[in-house]
Amino acid sequence: MKIEQKKLTDTATLLFFTAPLPVIGTFYYPKDEHPLLQNISEAGLAETLLLTADFLYLESKTPADLPDLEMLAIAEIDDYASSAPTQLTAPNTNTEAKISLILKLIIAPFLQKDGGDIKLGNYDKGIVSVRFLGKCNGCPYATKTLKERVEKNLIRYLPEVKEAVLI
Repeated sequence: MKIEQKKLTDTATLLFFTAPLPVIGTFYYPKDEHPLLQNISEAGLAETLLLTADFLYLESKTPADLPDLEMLAIAEIDDYASSAPTQLTAPNTNTEAKISLILKLIIAPFLQKDGGDIKLGNYDKGIVSVRFLGKCNGCPYATKTLKERVEKNLIRYLPEVKEAVLI
């Protein structure tokens, strides 16, 4: 499996998979149990891990730990992809933490290119409330961005999310 890597900060990296992993939902370490996340976390290098079928977000405890965490994760992904069960479903727990990470990793970089940003308001019964910041606040395209970028991505990675609204 080919993995594309994008360094986000001194302690964070995204690993994108060219072929989806056989998982359904979004797994968040340290709360969710998933064999791949458990194997990576055993080394004691990870602060936060977020796994979907399309990517793995890695956040190390220190900048010095990130290269080792990346190598370990790539090796574990390779092992997992070849022997994975056909389906493993993420529990619907820790939804707010998952939403925050998806906003930070997937949506915010898109908005920041134009001088904007996004902040999670709250999550209740499938509805995510967000606030646009910077140039996105009051933008005439805010509703379109909300529905086509924010809502679609949240629903894609978190099936328990049904709608995104502005606050």
